[in-house]
Amino acid sequence: MSSQPRVLTVGTGAVGAIYSWRLSKSCNVTTVCRSNFDIVKEQGFEISSAKFGEEVFKPDNVVRTVSECVDSEPYDYILITLKALPEIYNCADIIAPAVSKNTTIVLIQNGLGVEEPITDRFPDNPIVSIVAYIGTSQNDPGKITMVGRESLVVGKYHAAKTDSDEQRQKFSELLIKGGVDVQFVDDVERVRWQKLFWNSAFSPVCAMTGMNTTEVLENEEAMNAVKQVMHDVIDAAIANGYPFDHKEQMENMIARTEATAKNYKPSMQLDKERGSPMEVEVILGTPLKRAKAKGLKVPYLELIHSVCSATNSFALKQSKKAQL
Repeated sequence: MSSQPRVLTVGTGAVGAIYSWRLSKSCNVTTVCRSNFDIVKEQGFEISSAKFGEEVFKPDNVVRTVSECVDSEPYDYILITLKALPEIYNCADIIAPAVSKNTTIVLIQNGLGVEEPITDRFPDNPIVSIVAYIGTSQNDPGKITMVGRESLVVGKYHAAKTDSDEQRQKFSELLIKGGVDVQFVDDVERVRWQKLFWNSAFSPVCAMTGMNTTEVLENEEAMNAVKQVMHDVIDAAIANGYPFDHKEQMENMIARTEATAKNYKPSMQLDKERGSPMEVEVILGTPLKRAKAKGLKVPYLELIHSVCSATNSFALKQSKKAQL
């Protein structure tokens, strides 16, 4: 039996590669890779990071699917870094073959409500929900570039059916051993809402207009759209019990974009350019549903959700046609 904690990373793209690499300093790490499987299995991940340096990271094991590794020892942690696309797949179904009674499920995903499919399917397993602030990309299979700093916000998910305090602390310590910046908060959902103020406004406006963040900031009509959508999402957060200040949040989000995210293309925009599905439901759909559940009118959020959903649907149809 391995003395090191065993981690299975599901969805090992850029974010998954970085945090698997950092966890490998104290853990036995298996990565589930799809499009990058061949190159990673043979050569590992070639990583260039402004914070952590340059290294070739070779996971202890590389597999194509979760079911390939179910005959090995049970995993202490399953780390989900898949794109959150509930309209296409259920992350709980994907990880199910590897979940044992002692497995802690860790989520590093964008958006709101990503925990629900996991807690519904595995109510007795501890869950660790993490919000990531990181700039990293995989432009070629197995080649990972990370710019600037990174930070993970780890907090209590209050809707969890099983207490996770001990596992949250232990997993955070493993990350810290790898040099990761970990911050602790009492309520992770509050942080998810706050990140959404930016992501639900700048991301779809960049994606739909084709402008990067600097071009959006310099365009009066684009910024009008950003502000209207952001205002609606802050309204939704307030209606759901988080008393944010509109003016303060909007000014902070715009100032931070001007200071730290110039000429930036959000992942939603990059997905649209590639013809890949965008994370529409967890970024726009869930806050819209939660606003409506409170009887709130959020017309700008509703409109941008419709436009992005239609774009996603069209791209998926085009992709299926191309495969025929």
